[in-house]
Amino acid sequence: MQKKVIVLFILSCFFKLGYAQSNLEIFQNKLEELSQSKKELNESIRIDLTGLPLYDFITTVAEEYQINVSVDRDLNDIVTSNFFDVNVKEVFMFLIKKHNLDVEVVGNIMVFRKKEEEPKKEVAVTLKPIDITYNNQNNFLSVKLKNDSLPRVAEAITNASNKNVILSPDIKGQKVSAYILNRPFDQVMEMLAKSNSMVLTKDENDNYFLEKNNAPPEVTTTNNARNRRNRNNSKASANEEGSYEVGVDAQGFLDIKSFEGDATALITEAAEKLGISFFMYNTPDGINTTLIAKGLTFDDLLDHLFKGEIYTYKKVDDLYLIGEHTTEGLRSTELVQLENRTIETVLTSLPTALTQNLEIKEFVELNGFVVSGSKIQIDEFKDFIHQIDRVVPVVQIEVIIVQYQKGYEIQTGLQAGIDSQQRTTSGVLFPTSDVSLNSTSVNNLIDAFNGLGFINLGKVTENFYLNLQALENNSIIKLSSTPKLVTLNGHEANSTIGETSYYFEQSNQLIARGINDNILQSGTWKSTEANLSITINPTVSKDENVTLDIAVERSSFLGRAGENAPPGKATQQFQSLIRVKNNEMILLGGLDELENENSGTGTPFFSRIPIIKWFFSSRKKRKEKSKLHIFIKPTVTY
Repeated sequence: MQKKVIVLFILSCFFKLGYAQSNLEIFQNKLEELSQSKKELNESIRIDLTGLPLYDFITTVAEEYQINVSVDRDLNDIVTSNFFDVNVKEVFMFLIKKHNLDVEVVGNIMVFRKKEEEPKKEVAVTLKPIDITYNNQNNFLSVKLKNDSLPRVAEAITNASNKNVILSPDIKGQKVSAYILNRPFDQVMEMLAKSNSMVLTKDENDNYFLEKNNAPPEVTTTNNARNRRNRNNSKASANEEGSYEVGVDAQGFLDIKSFEGDATALITEAAEKLGISFFMYNTPDGINTTLIAKGLTFDDLLDHLFKGEIYTYKKVDDLYLIGEHTTEGLRSTELVQLENRTIETVLTSLPTALTQNLEIKEFVELNGFVVSGSKIQIDEFKDFIHQIDRVVPVVQIEVIIVQYQKGYEIQTGLQAGIDSQQRTTSGVLFPTSDVSLNSTSVNNLIDAFNGLGFINLGKVTENFYLNLQALENNSIIKLSSTPKLVTLNGHEANSTIGETSYYFEQSNQLIARGINDNILQSGTWKSTEANLSITINPTVSKDENVTLDIAVERSSFLGRAGENAPPGKATQQFQSLIRVKNNEMILLGGLDELENENSGTGTPFFSRIPIIKWFFSSRKKRKEKSKLHIFIKPTVTY
């Protein structure tokens, strides 16, 4: 009896196996027949995919190659495969065998269903405890999950935190894995959802709703796609495209040899060998790198991989967060301070390519910038600020201003006439001669000459007068001033020396009052200045030579047109751009003035006869010369 039972059991197994093989052979024959009319089934496919549900993979391939399929929604097994130069029908046969699918061909339509499993006897299984820890004081949550039931995880989180976690019906059979320690509750829930292909929603009552992420990932199935080797093939030849080798030296640094290696695989293997925890918000797709480097840290590897890409990373405690620049949670905010110069005009001089993806605010009180953005872009900003954060040279400028004026004036003349006014003899003989004689004095003088030989002059009338003038004036004036100016490199320094004059400005206002109009007069005193001003803008070069942009303006008052009128003003100015060595003195000139005057009045004809002209004319001769010299000496200090 026992032998008959064993024989029947063996026959039933062979019958089932034969039936399964027969069913699979029937489908394969149908598939071969269908490939005669659907040439797309014979086309080669190249694809490298990780973490894509089976339903999405079959529908994506069918849409790409225009094949009619009907796929059961319950086919949610995760596909991780690398296909290279195999035809489409071989891919379908591989999926059927690997995932134990129930298939058939209806006309030109291939139907994929999940094979119904025979009911198994229930076996009492001791459930593994869910490792959940919650801290009420700081709202921190820790999860240590490895292929655990999602409903049990939700129940454990709710019991530990008293916060409701609600599951969508289509994910109640899902398994989840995560290892996150001592992070805020909301952050842990968000990371748990993203790492297990779910979407987290939080309502106003602090209820957390988890549902399946139905957004299909972008899959490239073109024949031109590159062959990317996964981590299992990382030991391939270094000269083969898509290969890489990752090692760790005795000091704990990375030694990497890669030829067009996939960035995601490089990061994963390097993290595993260094024992580093990381979480990817977005997988860095499409980044292949070629490098041979030794002594790299994990941060160095990420910096080089993401240089110029849309991806970045952020380190929170011992966890690396990786994703795109715009991903919430990866943006950092730092205070970048300058040590050797002020932040004045720095922001406007920054390159646009450096600041376009950053938010930068000036913090004047701390002489720095508050910068918000991704870590890689902030590091680039800090490197640029470090390059321009140099000690700004201080330029001390000694200015010596020398004004020199020299002049002389001669006035000579003899004036005689008759006047009805009563005149007296008066005047000065020395050192200047300016004497006025009345008729009595003139007659006394004539009497003194009459007794000398043949000279015999007559008397003058009582109203006669005589003026004698002989003046000579010499002057030399020297004025000097030595202001010292101190300014930063590239900033202006100026000095002004002068005087102020005031004048009265009157205004009249007519007030109409019928027949009698009144005029209201008012006025104000206003000022005007005549200055000697110097403006210097120094620029220090690398060899400590100083380029000086110098502007000098000199103005002086002239006479007034009236008692309360503003004075006239004469202005002289020059501008120069020169290069001077440090501690070298230079002389600037150019404001020189020479004035000559030779004038006279006299009796016609007699005023031009030598000797006699002195008695019949009055003459004035004047010459005045003025110079302005400016000595400049710059001294550069740090």
